[in-house]
Amino acid sequence: MAEKCEMIIGYLVPHRCENPALGACVKCGRGFCDEHTNSTREGRVCLACQQGLDQPIALPIAAATFTAADLNSFGRYNDLDDNDNSDMFSDLS
Repeated sequence: MAEKCEMIIGYLVPHRCENPALGACVKCGRGFCDEHTNSTREGRVCLACQQGLDQPIALPIAAATFTAADLNSFGRYNDLDDNDNSDMFSDLS
């Protein structure tokens, strides 16, 4: 089982959920937190499977536009060192 929830959340800045995983989806096996799962007759199902999505996206409107490369980027974002003082975003003002 995953250590953290594997759902991708956030509309403007998509990123992986930071909550600890409480279990695994009975359909896809992805880890989920309490916020990103629902109980069904089959067992606990992640929001993506409940909505019929192949990708672990909590917002179905955005799921159609994410590619495998995007999902990989979201995972790498969580691996960044929090103590890194370099600017991640440019100030365009």
